[in-house]
Amino acid sequence: MRRYADLHVHSSRSDGILSPEEVVKRAVAMGLRVIALADHDTVSGYEEARSQAIGSELEVVPAVELSTASEGMEIHILGYLIDHEDSVFVRRIEEFRKDRHSRGERIVEKLNELGIELSMETVLRVAGGSPLGRPHVADALVQEEFVRSFDEAFARFLGYHAPAYVPKQHIGPEEGIRLIHDAQGVAVLAHPGTLGRDDLIQSLVESGLDGIEAIHPLHDNRTTLKYQKLTEQYGIIFTGGSDSHGRKTDKVSIGGITVPKECYENLLRAKERYAA
Repeated sequence: MRRYADLHVHSSRSDGILSPEEVVKRAVAMGLRVIALADHDTVSGYEEARSQAIGSELEVVPAVELSTASEGMEIHILGYLIDHEDSVFVRRIEEFRKDRHSRGERIVEKLNELGIELSMETVLRVAGGSPLGRPHVADALVQEEFVRSFDEAFARFLGYHAPAYVPKQHIGPEEGIRLIHDAQGVAVLAHPGTLGRDDLIQSLVESGLDGIEAIHPLHDNRTTLKYQKLTEQYGIIFTGGSDSHGRKTDKVSIGGITVPKECYENLLRAKERYAA
């Protein structure tokens, strides 16, 4: 498959380690033509990335990865080609940022109760103004030498069943889809192979889901093919990308997994039904 578009990339504006500018530089060096900066619950990095891409052949797609939940399971919905300046959308995801900050405070409190003397000030300094997430807490734990590695931080303290884990405040996936559509975007289910709940897909399609992220580092070839066939069955599109966070622990780096031009063109066609 010819390298063309990586439709799932993160920056330091959420839980990646590269700035939006650095993400674009990497993508240009890889010869990509399209990337989607899909940070978690924020679109704050888009303008920086778009400005850095001016003068190159790279197109930066405004995108977001919304955290939603159903039946106690976290479900991520990717929003593509959104109006990143839509006032309702921006205000709603700003509420997510506030929820993330409160969650970070509760995680730090739990760590303190466990005898880990990590301060919220240190975590905020590590986050550097990005929407707060567990990876920032993990990086702070490494920086302060409470753990030896990022993975150890999650295994001992921050993972789903670890003692300092605090669940997110979530909207439902149906609301996430509606929020994306209201911002004139295309809603795609992220990495469904990690959920193990294919039974939810039909109801999401009935709620307006436009596509499935079939191509992902955590999907083997058989899984990718399964989800591509499902998109044919439901008459929706498929997307894919590296889900790169710029970390050495990523399964692949930016451009390590891509989709062909035809896939991006299908995304553009799906966008037409929501254009103002």
